[in-house]
Amino acid sequence: MKPAPRRARGFALILAVFLIVSLAAIGAYLLSVSNVQVESGIMDEQGARAYQAARAGLDWQAYRVLHDGICDPGPTTIPFAFNFFAEVRCTAYGPENEAGASVTTYSIVSTGCNVTPPCGGTGATYVERQLQLTVAR
Repeated sequence: MKPAPRRARGFALILAVFLIVSLAAIGAYLLSVSNVQVESGIMDEQGARAYQAARAGLDWQAYRVLHDGICDPGPTTIPFAFNFFAEVRCTAYGPENEAGASVTTYSIVSTGCNVTPPCGGTGATYVERQLQLTVAR
């Protein structure tokens, strides 16, 4: 008479190891996705701050040109909160005679960045926004 075959053992252990490894891989993936989302949100906020710094520099120089007629060829550096800066350049063209009136055109370029000027840095955390405005007076 043949002996009865032994039942296979260890199947539950293999299944448990597979589930633990699978859950750990899913957890690691979700953690990396979460970190990328947080970092992209931070960089989006930094970009908005750089834009606002550039906008403030543009408005500052436009006021000086329109109110006082001052156009510094620059660059002029304006510091802001959160370690942001605006680097402003102004170029005057003219005066030109238009229908008997003397008109001077000003080109204003403002660069907002998060490094000590001159702007134009590099790196994973560097952000820069540049705006340009043309004003006639």
